Amino acid sequence: MVDMDADWPLPRPINLLTEKDRRSAASPRSGTGSVASTFSSLATPVVADAVRRARELATNCDAEKFHQLRVAFRKLRALYWAYSPYLGEEATAQATEEFKRLAAVAGGTRDWDIAGDLLKAAQASRASMGLLVAAAREKRAQAVVHSQSMIKSDDIETFLKDVLLRAQATLEASCNDLPIREFAEDRVRRAERALKKRSRYACRNETAHEEDLHDVRKAGKKLRYLLEFFQPVIKDGHDRTVKELTSVQNKLGRFNDIAASEALIRGTSFNDVPPEVVHESLQWLEKQKCRQMRAASRRVRAVAS
Repeated sequence: MVDMDADWPLPRPINLLTEKDRRSAASPRSGTGSVASTFSSLATPVVADAVRRARELATNCDAEKFHQLRVAFRKLRALYWAYSPYLGEEATAQATEEFKRLAAVAGGTRDWDIAGDLLKAAQASRASMGLLVAAAREKRAQAVVHSQSMIKSDDIETFLKDVLLRAQATLEASCNDLPIREFAEDRVRRAERALKKRSRYACRNETAHEEDLHDVRKAGKKLRYLLEFFQPVIKDGHDRTVKELTSVQNKLGRFNDIAASEALIRGTSFNDVPPEVVHESLQWLEKQKCRQMRAASRRVRAVAS
């Protein structure tokens, strides 16, 4: 099973800007440039990757491609959060809500793949689960059709290019002369503090609640994405932080896969599957979830300390 929270490298840049924009965009890897000029060099390759993947999905139903499109939108949400002090609350909220919606549309197929894999594991000791495994395959096929009908590459390209250019114009008007390093270090520190806060809150009880672990997972992803974006320009090395985040995200990812699959099955109608089979699958998932929750809670406690 592919981990939904695995580290994904930033895509190679594909030009979506004008020649003038390219000349003015500074690379964060040089450690120079302003807050405004660096935004384009960070956002453009992610936008280009999202557009490319959206085009591929018109004819390819590989769940991993759907997932990596979802990851691209998650990265854009993290980047917009980083630049939100200068983009403004309203513009940031509008863009990130659409990123969130598109990510959810892209993720439906992968969600059913994960649920199907878990049900296959349960089927090894419960032959009756075969009916639900087959039903999950059908739901997955339906999710592909839905995602492909909702993901229009031309519309996504128009939207992403528009929000990118609007953000660039706003930043050039408000922070064109501000150096990138101090800004990047501040946003990473804030993301680190948010992760610590979420982790400590999750650890207030012997075993963390699902919602609290989910909040830790989201805070960890945001920090990891920001480190991917800004690591070339921040002063202190964060290799250890990235390693720890990867370990935590692996634990939280396994827990989330089970929790999300349980919720997906619980909220779905299966006309051709006996209720007792669905109930049996939910019982099995609940047991697996409890075990993974304990493991995730232990790892989160290490972060909190």
